[in-house]
Amino acid sequence: MKPVPAASPYSAVKGSLLAITGATMWGIMGIFVRNLTASGYTSAEISFLRCLLAGSGLFLLTAITKPTALRITPKGLVIAVLYGLSAYGLGFLTYSVAVARIPVAVATVLMFMSPIWVVVLGVLVFHDPVRKKTVVTVLVCVLGAALVADVFSASAGTMDGLGLLAGIVNGFCVALQIMVPRYFAKTIDRDTILVYGFLGACVGLGFLTDFSTIFISLQSPSAPLVLVNILCLGLLCTMVANTAMVKATVWISTTTCSILSSLEVIVGAVVGLLAFHETMNPLQIIGAVVVVCAALGPTVLTRSKTP
Repeated sequence: MKPVPAASPYSAVKGSLLAITGATMWGIMGIFVRNLTASGYTSAEISFLRCLLAGSGLFLLTAITKPTALRITPKGLVIAVLYGLSAYGLGFLTYSVAVARIPVAVATVLMFMSPIWVVVLGVLVFHDPVRKKTVVTVLVCVLGAALVADVFSASAGTMDGLGLLAGIVNGFCVALQIMVPRYFAKTIDRDTILVYGFLGACVGLGFLTDFSTIFISLQSPSAPLVLVNILCLGLLCTMVANTAMVKATVWISTTTCSILSSLEVIVGAVVGLLAFHETMNPLQIIGAVVVVCAALGPTVLTRSKTP
């Protein structure tokens, strides 16, 4: 899968739309995670189901549309499984822990800290140039995220420490979801690493999963609602969202893709306000505006480079 040349007038638009789609799906994810948590699911069960549905769905879709992508060498399989366990398995677990212990808006902002890790990994691994505009954008985003997380208020000390740590780790795992396929792009097709990454994470998470919880919930009177939440979380917020993000890096740079994920901050905040009646103080609202303006400003004003 070769990147489209930067001269193409549609490459940046296509890549940006894919990234925005992924960010939107990630932003509404808190709804389904909270609902499944209320139904007795732990972070392990939720993460297992996300990987199972995403991996199975992508496997079937790839088998129909691009069967050659299912071929993989033993070395490639090991790489894909390790990628899935770290980027998806650990990432999904930490997100579920974060959403269960801290407000959805805060968890979403911490997840958005991934652009920082993308820039750092880009410099260390790919020797990407450090541009002043990128550094300023990231620093402003950090300030905005800190405001949204309410770390400067007197009540910040009451924020759950484990939830905050889980959110930070989740942000790093989100960066890995984008950066690892880029690193192996010349040897492993993006579709291939996605399929086996999800399936590998599913197998690993299976050792932590209490399957009786899943079976009991699907036999309860609320089974239809539980099933809807599982399908939305696994297919829309995982398969569609993560595939869109990885595919976006074919058309736009990994940094641009990661920064565009800032839209999840807005979506997550709206979800918290409307679905869970969470509140945000004026400083948190200002922080959300700062994050989005800082992230989208350079992207809107300039054309993206190739990855």
